[in-house]
Amino acid sequence: MTLMELRELSDLDTHLGNRPAQLRAAQRKGVKVVGFFPGNYVPEEIIYASGALPICLARGGSPEPVDAALTEVPDVICPFVRAQVGERLLKTNPYYGMIDMLVAPITCQHLKKAGEIWEYHGDKEIFKLGVPHQNDAEFSLEYYADRLRVMKDRLEALTGNEITDEKLGEAITLYNRIRGLLREVSLLRRAAPPPISSLEFVKLNHASFYADPVFFADVLDSVYHELQGEKAVTKAEAPRLLLLGPNVADGDYKVLGLVAAAGGEIVAEELCEGIRYYWHDIENEGDLRRSLARGYLIDRLPCAFIRRSAKKRLDFALKLVQDFDVSGIIWYEILQCEVYNAESYFFAQRMREHNVPMLILESDYGTADVGQLRTRIEAFIEQIRKAGDND
Repeated sequence: MTLMELRELSDLDTHLGNRPAQLRAAQRKGVKVVGFFPGNYVPEEIIYASGALPICLARGGSPEPVDAALTEVPDVICPFVRAQVGERLLKTNPYYGMIDMLVAPITCQHLKKAGEIWEYHGDKEIFKLGVPHQNDAEFSLEYYADRLRVMKDRLEALTGNEITDEKLGEAITLYNRIRGLLREVSLLRRAAPPPISSLEFVKLNHASFYADPVFFADVLDSVYHELQGEKAVTKAEAPRLLLLGPNVADGDYKVLGLVAAAGGEIVAEELCEGIRYYWHDIENEGDLRRSLARGYLIDRLPCAFIRRSAKKRLDFALKLVQDFDVSGIIWYEILQCEVYNAESYFFAQRMREHNVPMLILESDYGTADVGQLRTRIEAFIEQIRKAGDND
């Protein structure tokens, strides 16, 4: 039996198919739907504690929304951000049109523009969440905590509900459960071979963007216990790879598929919507708002726009190489992502010093690069195989 044959995942697929209708039904009863852009700096716990339903807007991988956005932004904006603009314009994705409020974190300059474009159209309530670009100073924590306070006030005004400590604590407990289960499933992939493929795991993680969190946590629990006795999905000799980079959008599965087809196995994803999201829990004691601020800004592995953060991610990546028995690294970035593009040189140099081969890939969500990507991935995996044969 494969993972996708599990009854729980069939139930999850049915749930996701019905989710837009469920959300519209909830809205007719007065419940608000709050969307937010990804990057791990928007606490879902605050949204959920307000009585609203959080939806992460992170669709990507298709060229049509990217091209549609060129009526609003220039092509120097990265394809992922253009997709967030294009999905809104095309109105083919129900989630982008149904939200009552958008929380747009001010992280990289590209994602900042997506929030501004949505704001220009004026038909959605927009809250731009300021995120400090330094996370090792007390004033940064104070600023971010204050912005979360303002976010809380805006959500209370939107929903008409008070966000009490009791509700916030319950939300933290729920999302800690989800993060903990994703972490446990991820750790199962240390096995050789892993019981779940990278594509399956990433899609499971992406389902959390839309699913009811209580339902999703129960599904994850069942999947985790099923996988503990599941036979491997790949051959034991498949080269074990670590995926690094900014993000893999919901729908951007091209590289994952090409790696699998070439005989490689990605066993961990150090990305914004990967390990950075689920590796650490939020402390659920004391001042909960400050716990959220510290958990999201300081305790988590920082994104590349945070100053002096590259060394932290490098050290963590090297630890993953050891813990997951990784033979090579694939660095996957989106065209025009200048922050990660610059950082890729630093990582490549350091990985060479540690004798870890690294392949840098870049995509614009188009289809013209498939052949080139396939050739480079196949050559990289063959290189790793030959190096293993010579050991």
